[in-house]
Amino acid sequence: MHRAVHASFCPRASHPRPSRLSSAARLMNAVTVAAATLLLSLPIFADELVVTINNIKEAGEIHIAIYDNAAAFETDRGEKGGAAPGITEGTIEMVDPGSVTYQYELPPGTNAIGIFHDANLNNRLDNYFFGVPREQYGFGNEARGFLGPPSFDAAVFSVAGRTEIAITL
Repeated sequence: MHRAVHASFCPRASHPRPSRLSSAARLMNAVTVAAATLLLSLPIFADELVVTINNIKEAGEIHIAIYDNAAAFETDRGEKGGAAPGITEGTIEMVDPGSVTYQYELPPGTNAIGIFHDANLNNRLDNYFFGVPREQYGFGNEARGFLGPPSFDAAVFSVAGRTEIAITL
């Protein structure tokens, strides 16, 4: 004797329904899941560089450039402020006398920093005869050059996690 079993008690796997999704829609779902998995596996936060600039003597514009390669750092003489190849981060901002602090998100690695204070707002580092700067300037590691900026190696620092540096102009 057989008893009738109601259809709601049967597992759905034994009665598969035809898919209502087109093959293009199934492919799109698979791509979306793969992309989401990839994005979730990437690091969420970059490392942080905190730069404090001290001894700003007068109001003016501060120019900060962060470099990730020696060639860009060593060829930049401050002739023109603003973005340039090899500058990975930077700031141009009006400041008052005293100190200022800036924060940047950077990938881990080695960088150098160059700063100048444009007191007369002409968007460049002014120099006396023989290239001696008229305006305040500074570099990573408080590095100083002889008849020009210091080498990348003298001004370089590592960014790993939260890195704090102070530069006195």
